[in-house]
Amino acid sequence: MIATVVHTYEQVSETIREVGILPLSSFIPEHPSLESITPKDAWHTGAETDPWLWRDRVAGEGVAAYGRFFKKKPILVSLELYPYLQAVLRDELTVEERYADGKLSHAAKKVYEAVAADGGIDTKALRKVVGMQDKDSKNDYDKALVELQESGDLVIAGIAERLNDQGQKNGWNSTCYELADRWLEQKGSAVRELSREEAKAHLFTHLEQVCTEPALAFFRKLFK
Repeated sequence: MIATVVHTYEQVSETIREVGILPLSSFIPEHPSLESITPKDAWHTGAETDPWLWRDRVAGEGVAAYGRFFKKKPILVSLELYPYLQAVLRDELTVEERYADGKLSHAAKKVYEAVAADGGIDTKALRKVVGMQDKDSKNDYDKALVELQESGDLVIAGIAERLNDQGQKNGWNSTCYELADRWLEQKGSAVRELSREEAKAHLFTHLEQVCTEPALAFFRKLFK
């Protein structure tokens, strides 16, 4: 039974493993979200019981892949289920082939290459490397990140503390990105060499055990 309310990191980790796909917000019909299974007053407290901090921790500790994998919404997917979702999302062509065919933006190609060269890079450094530091480039940068997450190429790996020249914490923590394949390997998993249809079959074998009919209908339409 999926917990209706969770209060600890350990409980949410177990819920993610059980449900498989846990969005941060409640946009999937009759399906749990991190928002719906946690007390409202627990958010943004900075305490260990703050769900806002859990989303990065589960990614860093390999409990779940974290990213905007569909509908441009932030989602947590269990380590066990993500390789199958990735195979469903992924194009058979490589990044280079997709770019050559006009299926991948120039910004996304640059971001992919930068993360490939420096795994776990934080977003501030990444924007600098790809030359998208100015305000006019932010929209293209954000779109590129979503594009790569929705194609199974990129995940959020966790957070890094921003430090000043003296090594002291300075400002908000910064989101870090990693290639999805490399993240899976680091966490003791691996890419599944499956066709999209084979991966869908594995994915729905799990979803049919844990989802309501409205949620299943949502996923069937999404991954048709």
